[in-house]
Amino acid sequence: MDCKPSEDKGELDLTSQIEALTKQKKYLQDQLRKAGQEIQELKRDNTLLAHDNATHLNRLREGGL
Repeated sequence: MDCKPSEDKGELDLTSQIEALTKQKKYLQDQLRKAGQEIQELKRDNTLLAHDNATHLNRLREGGL
């Protein structure tokens, strides 16, 4: 019985399933990296905005408002 990889054996072919899952894993890892980068950027932006808000609030207080 000859068992060559990538022969079309249908959806039950373990080689095809492994290849599909490996591609899916790589895709999901890439998406998680992108999401992680975006989260870090949003955290940085949030910190900067909080600092700006504090600065503006202090100026308002100093101005008597």
